[in-house]
Amino acid sequence: MALELRVIGMGNILFRDEGVGVYAAHALRRCFSFDPEIVIEDGGLAGFNIMHMIFDPASVVVLDALATAAPAGTIFRLDSSILADLGPSMQPTAHEVDPVHVFKLAAGLGQPIDMVLIGIVPQDASDFSLGLTPELTDAFAGFVKTAADEVRSKGFAVTQIKEILVDEIIESLAVAPR
Repeated sequence: MALELRVIGMGNILFRDEGVGVYAAHALRRCFSFDPEIVIEDGGLAGFNIMHMIFDPASVVVLDALATAAPAGTIFRLDSSILADLGPSMQPTAHEVDPVHVFKLAAGLGQPIDMVLIGIVPQDASDFSLGLTPELTDAFAGFVKTAADEVRSKGFAVTQIKEILVDEIIESLAVAPR
């Protein structure tokens, strides 16, 4: 049986705001319940393994930093029709494989994907540091709630079961030196 919906958090948590999609996926998993259940993946630096995450389900929601000229913390929703029109002017990310390129590859192979990208504009995605800038920390709960609303719009019941605490999420993913 094919999955109905998969949410994938993308990014590199070692480059500050670039990891916001990964943090958001973990926040969704911890702070919300879904009926029926959905699959939430940490796509972090999955590289080409993201392809198996995207090709299986009927629908995919990708959470990621989105480099644009808009102010840091601005949230965008880009559906399949918009993603298909994104061209080479897209700014690069720290991903080995970008989900938009996988989306286009799938369409080119005759396997179009119903994908929505929920993106948030980073303040700093190049500093080698864990955590989020103050701008993204302030916008984080709204970003996660936008993702939850997207899941709800696809016909799933979504219930918030816990407060969204970004510092708790980041701390849980940080590896303490031993």
